[in-house]
Amino acid sequence: MTAISNLPWASGPGEILRHGLSLLKKDCDTNRRLAMISIDNAVELMIKTYLGLPKRITGLVITRKEFAELSEGFPSLIDGLEQHAPDKLDGIDLGTIEWYHRLRNELYHQGNGLTVEPTYPQD
Repeated sequence: MTAISNLPWASGPGEILRHGLSLLKKDCDTNRRLAMISIDNAVELMIKTYLGLPKRITGLVITRKEFAELSEGFPSLIDGLEQHAPDKLDGIDLGTIEWYHRLRNELYHQGNGLTVEPTYPQD
């Protein structure tokens, strides 16, 4: 079986995730903020990519129209993941992911120097 990291559709999200994690090697406000933005972007791209893969790969049946609707925003994407692939979410708290996404939006769109405190878990 091919390692997930070697699959062509995983390369883009993986690259963004690795970049975000690499920023955490030098701990400072700017790097934590940019890491949060990158990691959140990677998570969103992973979900969107997974839901958009052909049925032959995932086994999911999602029409083009439904995929377009799911792709309209992050809450819709995680709703789609919860609806179509609940077996892939063992141990994953989508509420926490959505909360961090909202925090990411504040960091990104307001750009007012807010950052992620180093005391928050970074896993």
